[in-house]
Amino acid sequence: MKLPFLHITGSGQPFIWLHGMLSSVESDSLYSLIDFNPISKLVKIVRYDVCNKSVTGDYTWNASTEELIQIANEQNYGSMILGGSSMGAGTAIHCAVKFPSRVKALILATPPPAWEMRKDVKALYEKIASKARPDTIPGVLKRIIQRNQDLPDFFEQIYPGTRQQLLQYRLSFEPSYYSQIYLGGADSDLPTRKQISKISVPTLIVALPDDVNHPLDMALEIQALISRSELVVISSQQDYQNLQNKVHEFILKALKDNKS
Repeated sequence: MKLPFLHITGSGQPFIWLHGMLSSVESDSLYSLIDFNPISKLVKIVRYDVCNKSVTGDYTWNASTEELIQIANEQNYGSMILGGSSMGAGTAIHCAVKFPSRVKALILATPPPAWEMRKDVKALYEKIASKARPDTIPGVLKRIIQRNQDLPDFFEQIYPGTRQQLLQYRLSFEPSYYSQIYLGGADSDLPTRKQISKISVPTLIVALPDDVNHPLDMALEIQALISRSELVVISSQQDYQNLQNKVHEFILKALKDNKS
């Protein structure tokens, strides 16, 4: 397997961040609930495009977990802080379940629907994948992508034009990529509730109150399952700014705990 190119800033303890579906290093640099700049002074932030955005890549969360651990092994990362958004949060959870000794803390932004909640999502993703074409992006697929943007209104108000720029990014992949990424999502789910309940590392969960694609109920259930977890719900610009302070404190504490 050819491993993806790594975008690395900062130094010290590796903090690997995993993007969401139809996102990338580029789009996460434009919008993320986690501001990477201040925490790059605390840790080594490692980001990459899953499967290098390949049109033949395996985008299931199990495969993404194997890609992640191969990257960690190649880079000699003995332990890591993991974070991710949506699909990336799913991969981070899988990694914490499969490789518990390697994961020292988790930051899970807008966790994806799972278990009973995922049945309809899987059916929708299979339908979307069937609309994809190898040589062009059909209008129906463009409309689906446009309707399913998850940028909160407060962020667009702070940074006007972000929503349109994100849409352009999401429509800029190779046409064949869309069938692969949606089929990967359709064939993915979180580990079982019992498996997740065994995660024992500090976990910060971040959710939006009205994101229909990443239900708050899902974040609440994950919080209930992971004993050392905390949930932060972001509803405003002030909440977003407070979150950055929370992330800073969370990482500092994780680093301190790992030294003790």
